[in-house]
Amino acid sequence: MAIAAFGTVTEDVISGNVITGTIFDAEVLAASGTATSSAIDLNQFKARGYFGLQYTIAGSGTVKFEYQLSNNGVTFVEPAAAVDIGSSLTAGNGYLSFAPACARYIQIVATETGGANGVTITGVLAVQA
Repeated sequence: MAIAAFGTVTEDVISGNVITGTIFDAEVLAASGTATSSAIDLNQFKARGYFGLQYTIAGSGTVKFEYQLSNNGVTFVEPAAAVDIGSSLTAGNGYLSFAPACARYIQIVATETGGANGVTITGVLAVQA
């Protein structure tokens, strides 16, 4: 169920390398639109809880990034205590760190929150293996 961009090798898992993968690649979000990344199987990383999202936003809309977790890879939910990865983000480049609760799978959700203008987003997720 892991996305191809997060293919790891044994050496990365053993060494604790930071693994990165593109989760949004010039994804177009219409006004009030939403995009959800593929599910990422965190079991392949033995994740240590260190996550980072580097993003680029183009356009005049506003973006919110959040995460959803799953233990079965089928039903994803936003944990009750979850805090948005980032909100009210506008055009430009940025980097956000976040610490999700323990789960087997994660997916990232991007939402255009301004309601009037669309955006194009690119996002690269980093996970400490």
